[in-house]
Amino acid sequence: MEVESRKPLQLRVITPDKTIFDHQVDHVVLPTSDGEIGIYAHHAPLITKVTKGTVRIHLMDSRLLNLSFDYGLARTRDNLLTILIHGNVRLAEDKDN
Repeated sequence: MEVESRKPLQLRVITPDKTIFDHQVDHVVLPTSDGEIGIYAHHAPLITKVTKGTVRIHLMDSRLLNLSFDYGLARTRDNLLTILIHGNVRLAEDKDN
């Protein structure tokens, strides 16, 4: 029996200056004031404040990227997750994964 692969989610990360990430991903875990939220393809529409911490970006090839910043806002709609971020931005691959 063939295993069906997950459908991708389009992730766009925008700073005040430019778009720093715009790719299809498997899923994203966001830190919020109510705890972490996992966003997968075709998630229900959502707007939420993203708190200081690390956004974990799970790529389609199973690699993991960590995105850290001071604060932001996330919106998901029509299979697109857009994260508007500000302050001390750092995007790095998690080599331990």
